[in-house]
Amino acid sequence: MTERDQEARLRAVVDTAVDGVILIDARGNIQMFNPACARLFGYTADEVLGRNVNMLMPAPYRTEHDQYIANYHRTGERKIIGIGREVMGQRKDGSVFPMELSVGEARQGGEAIFVGVLHDVTERYKAEQALRESAARLAAVVDTAVDGVILIDARGVVQMFNPACERLFGYRAEEVLGQNVKMLMPSPYRDEHDQYVSNYHRTRVRKIIGIGREVVGQRKDGSIFPMELSVGEAKQEGGSIFVGVIHDITDRKRVMEQLVQAQKMEAVGQLAGGIAHDFNNLLTI
Repeated sequence: MTERDQEARLRAVVDTAVDGVILIDARGNIQMFNPACARLFGYTADEVLGRNVNMLMPAPYRTEHDQYIANYHRTGERKIIGIGREVMGQRKDGSVFPMELSVGEARQGGEAIFVGVLHDVTERYKAEQALRESAARLAAVVDTAVDGVILIDARGVVQMFNPACERLFGYRAEEVLGQNVKMLMPSPYRDEHDQYVSNYHRTRVRKIIGIGREVVGQRKDGSIFPMELSVGEAKQEGGSIFVGVIHDITDRKRVMEQLVQAQKMEAVGQLAGGIAHDFNNLLTI
């Protein structure tokens, strides 16, 4: 294969590449600008060839670029060459977008030349931003929830403990995170919990997961209180995680007990009234 054939093949690869390929000389002037770069930045090759590559950068990178090249030639210190990183590019219309830039160095005619491969990560950036915003919204919901929300991993270790849980159990989150959730349970539930988790992983028989039930919790001060616990299961990185929602029913239990007591007293009153009535009837006879 002749040198001309090799060059033609290389040109075909560069021109049909999905990612942008740009070649600059030791002074930062653009020597090659492939069609993918043209689509990416909105410039034709003729508009950029021979010009400084900093025209494709937004401030403050634009003003810093020449200094960076000078420092590299003087010190040999690499901040991006041979490493790659996420940077920002600026299109012809002034809009800015994120891209992954990897830069390689070669020698041509005794001088350094630099080849940059550019990959537009706008969609990934949007997805990550949406994920961050979703996580922030979820965190806001969890942190402001009236009910306790607790997250444990497959081993029963607490991964999240919201402010409502802190108020409910009297522990700060940092006292609970990384600890086994059974610390929040009184005996005998504390002793049985690890066995229950183990049995669930082995048999998949649900006694509370996906069902919910009334249980008791134990505060930091040792006091015990009734609560409704509903537990959901999800998958994360191939393993199970469990989200528990905890509702303190102390007041409701107290009201129910008072109601039961009142009903008992009413029944006693009715019984006493009936006995008195019968007794009066006997006296009358």
